[in-house]
Amino acid sequence: AEIFKDKFLLLLALFLLCQSGFEGIINNWTTLYLTSSPEIEMRSALFALSLYVTGMAVTRLILGWLLRKIAEKAVLILSIGLLLAGNLVFAYAANYALVVTGLILLGAGLAAGFPVMLGFAGTRYAHISGTAFSLIIAIALLGNMLINYAVGIIVEKYGIDQLPKLPFVLTFFMLILSLAIVRSYTTYIQTKQSQHAGN
Repeated sequence: AEIFKDKFLLLLALFLLCQSGFEGIINNWTTLYLTSSPEIEMRSALFALSLYVTGMAVTRLILGWLLRKIAEKAVLILSIGLLLAGNLVFAYAANYALVVTGLILLGAGLAAGFPVMLGFAGTRYAHISGTAFSLIIAIALLGNMLINYAVGIIVEKYGIDQLPKLPFVLTFFMLILSLAIVRSYTTYIQTKQSQHAGN
Protein backbone atom coordinates (compact mmCIF):
# COMPACT_ATOMS: atom_id res chain seq x y z
CA ALA A 1 0.00 0.00 0.00
CA GLU A 2 2.93 2.32 0.70
CA ILE A 3 3.93 2.26 -2.96
CA PHE A 4 0.73 4.12 -3.87
CA LYS A 5 1.92 7.03 -1.70
CA ASP A 6 5.38 7.20 -3.28
CA LYS A 7 5.73 10.62 -4.94
CA PHE A 8 8.52 9.59 -7.31
CA LEU A 9 6.53 6.63 -8.59
CA LEU A 10 3.54 8.93 -9.07
CA LEU A 11 5.70 11.33 -11.12
CA LEU A 12 6.86 8.46 -13.35
CA ALA A 13 3.29 7.26 -13.80
CA LEU A 14 2.00 10.75 -14.66
CA PHE A 15 4.78 11.24 -17.21
CA LEU A 16 3.91 7.95 -18.91
CA LEU A 17 0.21 8.82 -18.71
CA CYS A 18 1.01 11.89 -20.84
CA GLN A 19 3.38 9.86 -23.02
CA SER A 20 0.83 7.13 -23.68
CA GLY A 21 -1.90 9.67 -24.35
CA PHE A 22 0.42 11.52 -26.75
CA GLU A 23 1.14 8.32 -28.67
CA GLY A 24 -2.57 7.55 -28.79
CA ILE A 25 -3.41 10.99 -30.21
CA ILE A 26 -0.88 10.60 -33.02
CA ASN A 27 -1.87 7.01 -33.81
CA ASN A 28 -5.64 7.53 -33.67
CA TRP A 29 -6.25 11.05 -34.97
CA THR A 30 -3.44 12.00 -37.36
CA THR A 31 -4.94 10.40 -40.47
CA LEU A 32 -8.27 12.15 -39.88
CA TYR A 33 -6.47 15.46 -39.36
CA LEU A 34 -4.32 15.09 -42.48
CA THR A 35 -7.13 13.93 -44.76
CA SER A 36 -9.24 16.91 -43.67
CA SER A 37 -6.94 18.82 -46.02
CA PRO A 38 -7.92 18.36 -49.69
CA GLU A 39 -4.23 18.19 -50.68
CA ILE A 40 -3.54 14.99 -48.70
CA GLU A 41 -5.07 11.65 -49.66
CA MET A 42 -5.58 8.73 -47.25
CA ARG A 43 -2.64 6.83 -48.75
CA SER A 44 -0.32 9.78 -48.11
CA ALA A 45 -1.67 10.23 -44.58
CA LEU A 46 -1.04 6.57 -43.75
CA PHE A 47 2.46 6.80 -45.22
CA ALA A 48 3.18 9.84 -43.03
CA LEU A 49 1.95 7.93 -39.99
CA SER A 50 4.16 4.96 -40.87
CA LEU A 51 7.18 7.29 -40.97
CA TYR A 52 6.25 8.52 -37.46
CA VAL A 53 6.35 4.89 -36.28
CA THR A 54 9.64 4.38 -38.13
CA GLY A 55 11.11 7.46 -36.45
CA MET A 56 10.18 6.05 -33.05
CA ALA A 57 11.48 2.53 -33.83
CA VAL A 58 14.82 3.72 -35.22
CA THR A 59 15.35 6.10 -32.30
CA ARG A 60 14.64 3.31 -29.80
CA LEU A 61 17.30 1.18 -31.49
CA ILE A 62 19.77 4.07 -31.19
CA LEU A 63 18.80 4.55 -27.53
CA GLY A 64 20.20 1.14 -26.64
CA TRP A 65 23.63 2.47 -27.58
CA LEU A 66 23.06 6.08 -26.49
CA LEU A 67 22.02 5.24 -22.92
CA ARG A 68 25.39 3.52 -22.42
CA LYS A 69 27.18 6.72 -23.45
CA ILE A 70 25.23 9.53 -21.75
CA ALA A 71 23.01 9.93 -18.68
CA GLU A 72 19.28 9.23 -18.81
CA LYS A 73 18.50 12.84 -17.88
CA ALA A 74 20.41 14.09 -20.93
CA VAL A 75 18.44 11.70 -23.14
CA LEU A 76 15.23 12.96 -21.53
CA ILE A 77 16.11 16.61 -22.20
CA LEU A 78 17.00 15.75 -25.81
CA SER A 79 13.66 13.96 -26.19
CA ILE A 80 11.67 16.94 -24.92
CA GLY A 81 13.60 19.13 -27.35
CA LEU A 82 12.67 16.83 -30.24
CA LEU A 83 9.03 16.89 -29.12
CA LEU A 84 8.97 20.69 -29.06
CA ALA A 85 10.56 20.83 -32.52
CA GLY A 86 8.17 18.18 -33.84
CA ASN A 87 5.16 20.01 -32.43
CA LEU A 88 6.18 23.29 -34.06
CA VAL A 89 6.92 21.74 -37.45
CA PHE A 90 3.74 19.65 -37.46
CA ALA A 91 1.46 22.46 -36.28
CA TYR A 92 2.76 25.03 -38.76
CA ALA A 93 3.61 22.74 -41.68
CA ALA A 94 2.99 24.50 -44.99
CA ASN A 95 3.33 21.36 -47.09
CA TYR A 96 3.32 17.57 -46.94
CA ALA A 97 7.11 17.27 -46.58
CA LEU A 98 7.02 19.39 -43.41
CA VAL A 99 4.09 17.34 -42.05
CA VAL A 100 6.19 14.19 -42.49
CA THR A 101 9.24 15.87 -40.92
CA GLY A 102 7.16 16.93 -37.91
CA LEU A 103 5.80 13.41 -37.42
CA ILE A 104 9.26 11.86 -37.64
CA LEU A 105 10.52 14.32 -35.01
CA LEU A 106 7.54 13.49 -32.78
CA GLY A 107 8.24 9.77 -33.14
CA ALA A 108 11.89 10.32 -32.25
CA GLY A 109 10.93 12.52 -29.29
CA LEU A 110 8.50 9.95 -27.88
CA ALA A 111 10.91 7.04 -28.26
CA ALA A 112 12.75 7.50 -24.96
CA GLY A 113 9.75 7.94 -22.64
CA PHE A 114 9.02 4.35 -21.68
CA PRO A 115 12.64 3.03 -21.71
CA VAL A 116 13.97 5.90 -19.57
CA MET A 117 11.08 6.02 -17.08
CA LEU A 118 11.03 2.24 -16.63
CA GLY A 119 14.81 2.41 -16.21
CA PHE A 120 14.35 4.94 -13.39
CA ALA A 121 11.72 2.68 -11.82
CA GLY A 122 13.92 -0.41 -12.14
CA THR A 123 16.77 1.34 -10.31
CA ARG A 124 14.66 3.02 -7.64
CA TYR A 125 12.38 0.04 -6.95
CA ALA A 126 14.68 -2.90 -7.71
CA HIS A 127 13.19 -4.89 -4.82
CA ILE A 128 9.62 -4.48 -6.10
CA SER A 129 10.21 -3.75 -9.78
CA GLY A 130 7.35 -6.01 -10.95
CA THR A 131 4.81 -4.18 -8.79
CA ALA A 132 6.18 -0.77 -9.74
CA PHE A 133 6.16 -1.57 -13.47
CA SER A 134 2.62 -2.95 -13.31
CA LEU A 135 1.30 0.14 -11.55
CA ILE A 136 3.06 2.56 -13.89
CA ILE A 137 1.92 0.78 -17.05
CA ALA A 138 -1.67 0.50 -15.78
CA ILE A 139 -1.79 4.26 -15.17
CA ALA A 140 -0.20 4.89 -18.59
CA LEU A 141 -2.86 2.79 -20.34
CA LEU A 142 -5.57 4.61 -18.41
CA GLY A 143 -4.08 7.89 -19.60
CA ASN A 144 -4.19 6.69 -23.19
CA MET A 145 -7.91 5.93 -22.91
CA LEU A 146 -8.88 9.10 -21.02
CA ILE A 147 -6.85 11.49 -23.18
CA ASN A 148 -8.15 9.97 -26.41
CA TYR A 149 -11.70 10.16 -25.09
CA ALA A 150 -11.13 13.84 -24.28
CA VAL A 151 -9.71 14.42 -27.76
CA GLY A 152 -12.84 12.88 -29.26
CA ILE A 153 -14.99 15.37 -27.34
CA ILE A 154 -12.76 18.30 -28.37
CA VAL A 155 -12.76 17.26 -32.03
CA GLU A 156 -16.54 16.84 -32.06
CA LYS A 157 -17.11 20.23 -30.45
CA TYR A 158 -14.37 22.35 -32.01
CA GLY A 159 -13.20 20.42 -35.10
CA ILE A 160 -10.23 18.29 -36.08
CA ASP A 161 -8.17 21.39 -36.92
CA GLN A 162 -7.63 21.79 -33.14
CA LEU A 163 -5.56 18.60 -33.04
CA PRO A 164 -2.05 20.13 -33.30
CA LYS A 165 -2.65 22.22 -30.17
CA LEU A 166 -3.15 19.19 -27.92
CA PRO A 167 0.39 17.73 -28.17
CA PHE A 168 1.75 21.14 -27.11
CA VAL A 169 -0.21 20.84 -23.87
CA LEU A 170 1.06 17.31 -23.22
CA THR A 171 4.64 18.32 -24.05
CA PHE A 172 4.42 21.15 -21.51
CA PHE A 173 3.29 18.76 -18.77
CA MET A 174 5.97 16.23 -19.78
CA LEU A 175 8.61 18.95 -19.52
CA ILE A 176 7.50 19.95 -16.01
CA LEU A 177 7.26 16.31 -14.89
CA SER A 178 10.65 15.42 -16.38
CA LEU A 179 12.33 18.25 -14.47
CA ALA A 180 10.76 17.04 -11.21
CA ILE A 181 11.71 13.43 -11.99
CA VAL A 182 15.33 14.25 -12.78
CA ARG A 183 15.64 16.36 -9.62
CA SER A 184 14.17 13.61 -7.44
CA TYR A 185 16.19 10.82 -9.09
CA THR A 186 19.45 12.79 -8.80
CA THR A 187 18.79 13.34 -5.08
CA TYR A 188 18.11 9.60 -4.63
CA ILE A 189 21.34 8.59 -6.40
CA GLN A 190 23.40 11.11 -4.43
CA THR A 191 21.90 9.82 -1.16
CA LYS A 192 22.70 6.22 -2.10
CA GLN A 193 26.27 7.17 -3.00
CA SER A 194 26.70 9.00 0.30
CA GLN A 195 25.40 6.00 2.23
CA HIS A 196 27.73 3.70 0.29
CA ALA A 197 30.72 5.98 0.93
CA GLY A 198 29.81 6.11 4.63
CA ASN A 199 29.84 2.34 4.85
